[in-house]
Amino acid sequence: MNLFFNPQEQRLRAGWRVLIQFILMFFLAGFATLGINNLWQSSLSVASTLGQFIGVSASILIAAHLLDKRPVKGYGLSFDSRWWIEFFAGAVIAGGAISVIFVFEWQMGWLSITGYGWESMGNTSFGAAILSSLTAMLLVGFYEEWFSRGYQLLNLAEGLRYPWLGTGGAVAIATLATSLLFGALHYYNPNASTVSTFNIVLAGIVLALPYILTGSLGLSVGLHFSWNFMQGSIFGFPVSGTHLDGSLIQIAQKGTPFWTGGAFGPEAGMIGIFGMAIMAGGTYVYIMMAGYECSIAELFEKERSSPAN
Repeated sequence: MNLFFNPQEQRLRAGWRVLIQFILMFFLAGFATLGINNLWQSSLSVASTLGQFIGVSASILIAAHLLDKRPVKGYGLSFDSRWWIEFFAGAVIAGGAISVIFVFEWQMGWLSITGYGWESMGNTSFGAAILSSLTAMLLVGFYEEWFSRGYQLLNLAEGLRYPWLGTGGAVAIATLATSLLFGALHYYNPNASTVSTFNIVLAGIVLALPYILTGSLGLSVGLHFSWNFMQGSIFGFPVSGTHLDGSLIQIAQKGTPFWTGGAFGPEAGMIGIFGMAIMAGGTYVYIMMAGYECSIAELFEKERSSPAN
């Protein structure tokens, strides 16, 4: 057996494709970020996020064409009306989950409202800050899902689909592997901890489920975007250890970090697991109501015997 090349698919084996795209992503994201910073000197989060979006997206596009030999829509990015409906459904579900967390912490006395964003924005207008965070979180939700779920999970699942393992086993291992990497990539965020990393691994699994069941990234992108934006720009929580440009509600955290996540945000506390459970449940209900079967999507079942056109 050729360890590098799959003669039946006429392309590199999955592990090499994933590794090359990963290395390419770091180089391109770094160069793009440096370029954007030189052209646009700004403290707004959209300025730093734009370079990452360009670099990550470019690396996937290059890998898709040269390594995967797969069109963009082959990663669950159809961008048709159904895709956008699922995106907005995911946004509503995640927005509801983080709203429940905020209300629960508020009622438990774990946080207090100290003010509102428009009252103390300094040199940056409140509208500009919110628009910057909105755009940045849209970009993050898109490129992180395209990379972690769309590219990595799909390729690894294809590469692991041995007869003795089956599609289900391959998808399960690929989901765990990509979720572990998703957690590890957040390990060096400000105020990160073992608990925050574990919770983000769980989040990776929750975000992977709608992709596995629908074959579309619409729900996953909507969940990811709305969780981050509502968490940071509406309710004033830290988002994975960092504060966004501004928030509608400003808060002071009082509860124990074991429950609230402290300076990292809800993702580092037990309350974050509760929020992920709400998202998982809401996603399942939507998928069933939308007419999907509770089974692995056709995208992961397809046999590749020749390059995609």
